[in-house]
Formats: sequence, C-alpha cells, structure tokens
Amino acid sequence: MKNPKLYAVSLDLAFKPEESWRLALEEALEPFGAALVSFETDGGKGWHMEVIGEEKPSAAAVKAALKPFAGLTPVIAPVPDKDWLAESRKGLAPLKMGPFFVHGEHDRGKAPKNVIPLEIDAGMAFGTGRHETTSGCVKALLRLAKSHKFKRPLDIGTGTGILAFAAWHLFKVPVTAGDNDKDAVRVARENAAINGLRKAIRIVTSDGYRAKAIRAGGPYDLVTANILANPLISLAPDLARHLARNGRAVLSGLLVAQEKDVIAAHRAVGLELDFRIRQNDWSVLVLKKAARPPAGKK
Repeated sequence: MKNPKLYAVSLDLAFKPEESWRLALEEALEPFGAALVSFETDGGKGWHMEVIGEEKPSAAAVKAALKPFAGLTPVIAPVPDKDWLAESRKGLAPLKMGPFFVHGEHDRGKAPKNVIPLEIDAGMAFGTGRHETTSGCVKALLRLAKSHKFKRPLDIGTGTGILAFAAWHLFKVPVTAGDNDKDAVRVARENAAINGLRKAIRIVTSDGYRAKAIRAGGPYDLVTANILANPLISLAPDLARHLARNGRAVLSGLLVAQEKDVIAAHRAVGLELDFRIRQNDWSVLVLKKAARPPAGKK
C-alpha cells in the first residue's frame, strides 16, 4: 500500500527556548498537522520543531499563526517517502518503569525475567512511557497500589493505552478507557490485543466523560487522566461527579507552574490534593474527595 503524501512545517531555532514559550509555539503549530515532534539540537544549544500532516498548510495561515513569535522562518515542504515506522524505531530502546518493561515490536521477546512486558507502538497516539508525565503517572499508580485495591478504574485520554494496561496489571480488574481521537482509540485497541488485554480493557471514543459507556460505568474508584492542564481544569466538574467517595484521581500533563490553577479548579468542586510527584518541570497530582464540601455545596 502506498503511503499518503505528507507535508511538514518545520522550524530550526538557534537557541533553546524557555519551556512556556516552547509550549506556546507547539500549540500554534499543532493545527497544521496530526503529529508534532520537538527536540534539542546542537548539543542542547538549539531546537527543532516539526508538525506533519496529510494536507499542505497555507503559507499565509502558518505565517499568521506564528506572528506572535517574531523572527521565525518556517519551512513548508513535502515529507520524503520513507518507512516512518521503521525510522521511528531506530534508537528507541526498551524502557524500565517499576515492574514494567515497555518496548516496541522490534524488541518483542527480549524482556528480562521478573518484569511485566508492555508492547507499545504509539503510531499517532501519545504515551510510550518516555515522557515524564507518563512515567510519573505509573509511579503514582505503584504508590497507590501499596495501600489501595481499586475495583473500577477509568483512563481518560488513554492515548496508546499504557496507563490502562498498567492499571489492569496492578489491580487485575476490568478497565474502561476513552479518548476523543479516533486514531488513538484504534492504536490503543491494537496495543490491547497485542498485550493480550483485548477483553480486559474496554476502549471507547469519548470526549472526556461523555460516552454512554463511561457515564454508565461509574462511579470510578480510580481515574487517570494524562492530558493537559486546560482540559483537566475544564473536566474538573465531570471528574467530581464520576469519582467514588474513597477514590483517587491521577492527573498529569501539566507543568509544575500550572499546579496551582489545576488544584484550585478541583478544590472548587470538592476535590483535594492527596499527594504529588514532580519530575523535572512536570507534575502528577493525585486527588481525592475533600473531607468537607466546598463552600456553597452540601
């Protein structure tokens, strides 16, 4: 099957941008493609950013989107026809996260003894375990597993499905997972089948908690959501409605600098901080129902 024609909008910076500036720039580029990469170059002195999609972006639209970032010169060009799956696998070594051995298809059968292998091929979805938010969520789940026996987990914004798979292995109960991106749902289902979890993990297309399967399945005593700060804030009332009284919510995808806003939004709907995990600039917040309801609510 012939690969579809792809186009890229790329930027090469002669400096390493500040975190907030970089995130804003990534957000400006995201609408022009389906996959975005962003990484250091020149030994940490520079930065490369690229978004790839099937439609050629309008140069005028790209220029307008980058207007707040003065002095940038984006390059819009066709992407060379390559086996991108094979390219992405080069140098992608297996990853050890607690008891989990996360690897791609190219390392199948190479897991050492006494680990739980998880084969994760991301495709167009987020969550290979290599980002601080994913590994931080796994650390939070491992900590919770020492004192809790969850019976009804839910993963919002499941991406590759990695957190749902980790929850199943830790608690050995059926897991519901949802994502608003159909490509992510497809990838997560494929990964579930590869890992022998097709019947254990129910994966649905859902914008937050809106899918009937998610609304009908609650309340949940464990909710994981590794998305972004703004969606977490928007979904706070839904989380409060769907979280069981003694449940825990593991939230990430936010920077340490965004903790205050995310916690405040959840405190307003009756949730409070249980504990947090910080890894570099990123944060994982574990929330629970507050002992007392917020002012004005009973």
